[in-house]
Amino acid sequence: MIPASATAYTPQSVAELAAIVQAAAHSGQVLTPWGAGTLQHLGRAPLPEAVPLYTSALNRIVEYNPADLTITVEAGAALGDIQAALSAHGQWLPWEPPTSQRATIGGLLAAGVSGPLRLGYGTPRDWLLGMRVMLGDGRLVKSGGKVVKNVAGYDTHKAQLGALGTLGVITEVTLKVAPLPEQLATLVFTCGDRMLAWNLAEQLRQRPLAPVSLVLSEGEQTPVMLLARFAGLGTAVTRQLHLAQDAGRALGAEYKALPADETVLLWQALAGFTNPQLRHPQAGAAAALVLRAGAPLAALAHILDVLRHMAPPDSHVRTIGYGGIGLAYARWYLPEIADRAVVQAVGSLRDRLATIEGYVVVEAAPGALREQLDLWGPPPATFGLMRALKARWDAQSVLNRGRYVGGI
Repeated sequence: MIPASATAYTPQSVAELAAIVQAAAHSGQVLTPWGAGTLQHLGRAPLPEAVPLYTSALNRIVEYNPADLTITVEAGAALGDIQAALSAHGQWLPWEPPTSQRATIGGLLAAGVSGPLRLGYGTPRDWLLGMRVMLGDGRLVKSGGKVVKNVAGYDTHKAQLGALGTLGVITEVTLKVAPLPEQLATLVFTCGDRMLAWNLAEQLRQRPLAPVSLVLSEGEQTPVMLLARFAGLGTAVTRQLHLAQDAGRALGAEYKALPADETVLLWQALAGFTNPQLRHPQAGAAAALVLRAGAPLAALAHILDVLRHMAPPDSHVRTIGYGGIGLAYARWYLPEIADRAVVQAVGSLRDRLATIEGYVVVEAAPGALREQLDLWGPPPATFGLMRALKARWDAQSVLNRGRYVGGI
């Protein structure tokens, strides 16, 4: 018997997880699926009465076939542990999430996050083959397969990606993996302004160049930087570095190549840009509002400009943009700014980007401001489908009630 008065659950098996969810559905208890907790700042805060449902004990590697480039793991497995197991066979998951390596596989998929590697390797969605999910009534369902060419069934598991655990608790996933690149190398270009960085980024996307990451970084008192990363066979990477340097010189951008140890630290920092705990050297203890903005690819430079200039007065701003993707992030540090002014600024920013078919999502907000803000903006065109899936898969709204778009 699962106690209804528990302050937290840590199921040791899928069967125990099913019993917990079934009991919650019967009693009306709300559960908050919880991996490592590194991305709990996304979405609405859990309801005060919600009970954490930890998946950390469901952390086995179920099956690993290096020759087939596939691995099946339980959702509570830490990304770092999976990468260690893969690296012993010269393989990896080309994921670079905005959190630590202790983040769980299930939590990363439920949060729908990615990182700077997405230009060259896509998002975690692109590496997902199949999934087992516990629905809100305790049913365990399977979608997808365990081989790359499997075409049986429907990809209903894709609905779980980014849904913050509101549509089900991920229990097991099957993933494609990739060979480790022979070489990873980074060039850092110092650019006179944002448009020069943008133009150079476009140059670096022309064949035969194929960067796996392009990031435009800008602070208040720092020059605009373009960071380009290349991966693959050593000879191919060396050739691309030479071509990229030629492109930078032609546009008047200074550059330097980073040694391997600095490269690792740099990209870890860029991937973690959205961490709400990061502090600004000039902003003191001011908390950060973290924004994610997207628009058509050609509008990236405009997105970065708008994110900077529409911040509330007296706030400190840092931005990064993903070249080749049309995605940007901003950190607004908010010292002594009224919540109402921040709400108005986010609304105005959203209105401005809507004119170029863009959007803004609030990924993290300090304190009570999180509940005052419209975190998501207008519901997406698929909102009706999401609401129908919620009603079918979690009729009692047991899982993460109210945390997702439209209060799902």
